[in-house]
Amino acid sequence: MIDQDKLINFKEKYQNNPVVFIEDFYPEVKLYEYQKEMLETMFRKDITYSYINYRINQKRWLVNMKLELMKTLEMNFQVWSPKGIDVYEKGVLVKTIKHNK
Repeated sequence: MIDQDKLINFKEKYQNNPVVFIEDFYPEVKLYEYQKEMLETMFRKDITYSYINYRINQKRWLVNMKLELMKTLEMNFQVWSPKGIDVYEKGVLVKTIKHNK
């Protein structure tokens, strides 16, 4: 097989499959389901992306990544939201405190 054929096979296999590419070339990286969804939607050609405020989306993405890291490292932390307070111990949700209105 010549190099051109190898390149064509490589493109056909990974062109629309970023998750498979990462899993094949970086086997030590374990992707979460939301990361796989994000990669697949980023490489879709049939949708258009529009961001009202891209900084908000970037902050939300970074916060989600930070939460996943804290869960993986089995840390104790709390997540505050308008719905209530989620209390995590050793990376596991142990209780939710609802806000009284």
